[in-house]
Amino acid sequence: MPAPEFDPLKWWLASREGIDDATDRDLERSCTRKDGYRTEDEARAHAAMNGMGGVLFTYHCRYCDLWHLTRRPSRG
Repeated sequence: MPAPEFDPLKWWLASREGIDDATDRDLERSCTRKDGYRTEDEARAHAAMNGMGGVLFTYHCRYCDLWHLTRRPSRG
């Protein structure tokens, strides 16, 4: 089940000190278009329940502090 409704774009705009178009594009691509999960385990479970456990990877979002799913393997 996705985390409670949170608008990361509104949060980001309200809390930032300067305008950075590249960061704004990254935020929109990375966070506002994806479901967020409270924990990495919750994100992995969601992927597994949808038959995507071997296709989707998790990452912790630096903007909203939630976990998202991506098709890109982590670099670590």
